[in-house]
Amino acid sequence: MDLKSGVLIHWPESNEKIQMLATLHTYRSAVHESTGKTPASVVFGAELRLPIDLISDRPKKEEGVNNYISHLQDRLKLTHAEVRQKMRIESDRMKTRYDLRSNTGGFQVGEKVWLYNPKRTKGKSPKLQKSWEGPYTVVTRLNDVVYRIQKNPQAKMKIVHIDRLTPYQEPHPNEGVT
Repeated sequence: MDLKSGVLIHWPESNEKIQMLATLHTYRSAVHESTGKTPASVVFGAELRLPIDLISDRPKKEEGVNNYISHLQDRLKLTHAEVRQKMRIESDRMKTRYDLRSNTGGFQVGEKVWLYNPKRTKGKSPKLQKSWEGPYTVVTRLNDVVYRIQKNPQAKMKIVHIDRLTPYQEPHPNEGVT
């Protein structure tokens, strides 16, 4: 907006720098779900202002430099404490959700498992390609999260992380029969 005439200025879409700055401004002034704050308020202790704010907002009361610095430090300390607490809560919530889906019990030696091993073939959609191989048999448990598995007694053994394994279930006898 042209401040003197109050006329909205149209920026050509080819002006990539203006678009990038507008995108950055939008990101920096958006409230983030995990913190409940905008990046600008966390870094600068205040929300970003647009040129339109200069027209519509009342001028702020002058305060001395020392008072401004003191108030800014207080705001930043309070904001950072709130963000740390919210991030701790969010981290705990994410851990709880991960733990619900993870295989914390592990696998027993001799148990059959599927191995996640995505292979990408050029020209085929990744969604339509097989990502799971198996069944493999757990040969040894090296620690809580690493296993040695083998497809058959003649095949080479593989050492894999538990995140790439899921329990194998025998197909139902009537499955695939129409």
